[in-house]
Amino acid sequence: MKKLNVSIIIITIILVLGINSVYAVSTKKTNSTNASVQTNEINSEEAKEERANKNLSSLEVEGYNLNPYFNKNNSIYTVIIPKDVTSIDINAEPEATGAIVRVSGNTKLTKSENTVSIRVTSEDGTSKVYTINVLKEPEVNLKLTSLQIEGIDLEPVFDSDIFYYTSSLEDTELKSLNVNALANEKNANIEITGADNLVDGENLINIIVSNDEEKTVYQVNLDVDMLGEKEKEKDNVITRLRKIINYSLLGFAGFLLFIVFILVIVLIRKIVKNKKHKHHIDER
Repeated sequence: MKKLNVSIIIITIILVLGINSVYAVSTKKTNSTNASVQTNEINSEEAKEERANKNLSSLEVEGYNLNPYFNKNNSIYTVIIPKDVTSIDINAEPEATGAIVRVSGNTKLTKSENTVSIRVTSEDGTSKVYTINVLKEPEVNLKLTSLQIEGIDLEPVFDSDIFYYTSSLEDTELKSLNVNALANEKNANIEITGADNLVDGENLINIIVSNDEEKTVYQVNLDVDMLGEKEKEKDNVITRLRKIINYSLLGFAGFLLFIVFILVIVLIRKIVKNKKHKHHIDER
């Protein structure tokens, strides 16, 4: 009878382990099949999105700056060119390899305001149009003779006849910038907007020079990275700590399971031993 009880216990343990193994294999196969189906669905969806993709990955006007900076989701831009320029070269690359890009309106720029269209046609036949408003620099008498913004370098270098600039400010917590500007007329009024309350990303600083008869606007498109690499490094450290904690918890859980298994074995042996001892007493 004792041997039978021990055998039953051992068989029960083997059955439980066997069932768990079969279930694990079955679950693995099911998960593998589901994962394969999901992968096929994802690939199919990605192919569909690729065929319908009519975004540009880059857009440039050779020798000039786009305002604002290029963003595939923004379809309207402005470029300022000298009054004697009659054509511009456009570099436009589509995101999808099968998409076609056509540029029109970039020649015969004779008006003070001109429109250039960049049409992107996707593989599925749908299209999207990016527009560049090309403005000729006006003939102005009222100008700046100098422009300095503390902490940044202008691109291109300041010139009285260049009215649009770009710059960047990285790894900063600055919320405002000091702008020093001088006009070619002593009594001209200089108004500055956009240099205060800076935000992470694009900021447009306007330097407006005016008198009773004329108004001239200089612009600086400033790209601000408020926390820069320090914040990225902080995020990486937090991610690593989370991984360490997760692995530690998994290891601790495995250790607890091992202890429980040992305790079960000890308990079974103790029960068997007690039964043997009791049977010995009964026989006496």
